Amino acid sequence: MIALLRRSRLRATFIALILAAMALAGCSSTGGRAGTGGRASAGGPTGSIAAPLPRPLVLAQGVSSANPAHLFRSQAWDFTQMRAVFDAVSLLPGDQATVRQARRAGLAVVLEFDYKKYFFADQDISGKVQAIVDQVRANPGTIAAIDVADRLNQDYDAQQGLRYLSATAAVFHRELPGVPVLANVSDDDLTCGLPGQSACGSYGPRYQFETNATLDTIKNSGYLDGFLLADNIKNDNVAVQVRAWQAARARWPSPFMLWSTCSQLSFPDPRQPADPGTAAALVATYMTGPARGGAQGLALWAWHQLYQGSVYTFLDKDGSSNGLWRDMAAASASLGLTRGGRPPG
Repeated sequence: MIALLRRSRLRATFIALILAAMALAGCSSTGGRAGTGGRASAGGPTGSIAAPLPRPLVLAQGVSSANPAHLFRSQAWDFTQMRAVFDAVSLLPGDQATVRQARRAGLAVVLEFDYKKYFFADQDISGKVQAIVDQVRANPGTIAAIDVADRLNQDYDAQQGLRYLSATAAVFHRELPGVPVLANVSDDDLTCGLPGQSACGSYGPRYQFETNATLDTIKNSGYLDGFLLADNIKNDNVAVQVRAWQAARARWPSPFMLWSTCSQLSFPDPRQPADPGTAAALVATYMTGPARGGAQGLALWAWHQLYQGSVYTFLDKDGSSNGLWRDMAAASASLGLTRGGRPPG
């Protein structure tokens, strides 16, 4: 009897040791699947390598430390003024000092690049991609997301797009788990045929890839966590905008991210050219409209961008405020963005 009890105790001790070892092994796991929109975070107990994305996200585009033409006065001044409307900013890779400056102003940072022309010219872009991996790894908790392409499907079909994403987004998913990866895309199908919009199929070969089907293929590949999406809205029709975004959200449901992107709010004139009513309509169409339809973020071009010989801005060219800017600030506040900085003067 005593021998049986001893054997029973030894067996229980042995089982307990096995269970303890299994538990320890489970705690060390950091596995996660890329491209699912809900990957495991990197960095183990210290948290994800990515900085948090604001909710709602209002992203300023057309900002670059590489070009003085992208600033009104200085990085510190410009970033402070942005906070009246924006809580995030797009920056080019490679300049971590500017990332730090933006974060000190209360802005999340999205790294934005577009290497398509190099890739489709058969140039090796692996070094450029690796440099971004190195930057994010060396500065954990400072980069909120990566935007890998501008107008990905304007000139390239779905399969070409997937080749490019395999060389960029797939690398980031593998090397930087937990960092969201998005691309800028267009979709004419979301608005065509609706009141006051283009007829479906009328946009010709130039826009032949800007379709639901192309974006379905790209989204279903798992390479991306979201789109910066332009929907070809015409006549600043806010009702159509809301309807288009409801269709987009239903087609590509959460956790896949959808950020509305547009260029209609910025202007090349020295001062805001639109009357107060027009400015309010623009803000309703391109800010509150997409949000009402289900957009999780707004990516607005351009803070201070030289384009085709003109500088496009939201503020007047001397950096002073205007009715458009005040309407944009009110829209951001209505969406829940906490305003910061001070009014431009």
